[in-house]
Amino acid sequence: MKEIKLKECVVCGEDFMPFKTTEKVCSLTCALAYAKSDVDKKNAKAWRKEKKIRKEKLKTASDWLQDLQKVFNEFIRISQKGSKCISCTNNEPTDAGHYRSVGAHPELRFEEKNVNLQCRKCNGYWGGNLIEYRKGLVKKYGIEVVEWLEGPHDPVKLSIPEIKEKIEYYRSKIREMKKKAVV
Repeated sequence: MKEIKLKECVVCGEDFMPFKTTEKVCSLTCALAYAKSDVDKKNAKAWRKEKKIRKEKLKTASDWLQDLQKVFNEFIRISQKGSKCISCTNNEPTDAGHYRSVGAHPELRFEEKNVNLQCRKCNGYWGGNLIEYRKGLVKKYGIEVVEWLEGPHDPVKLSIPEIKEKIEYYRSKIREMKKKAVV
């Protein structure tokens, strides 16, 4: 077992024998004074900032793509707010559903015309309800756009800086739309 050594109280400067190695103060009076001080708050804020930077450095391209997907889906939900489900007549769609799935067509993952509001039933339980989704797309964008979506596409491999750029682009779009909604 490790021996606990004398420590200096961060409030009064007196030496004291701590019960635990993490103790910083010598008494209840000093503990109350320390709790009221901004020392811990500043340290905590600096630590949170440092932790955020460290976490970002550890992120892989896949992690960044997930972040982009969340921001992109939020953009779709806000930009199409008030629309019905593209596949049925549900007035309260909650999902950003892909016509051409992310797994089968990753090159269309962030194509705005490929992603539309869908209700949970159509997007989740009915596997996208693709026949009705296609009809909705034809009505919304026209047959040319639907045929383009269904056609062949070049693979897209985004670098981390490109992903970060797209995240910032969609975040700024979301901020603009939220400002317009408030006014």
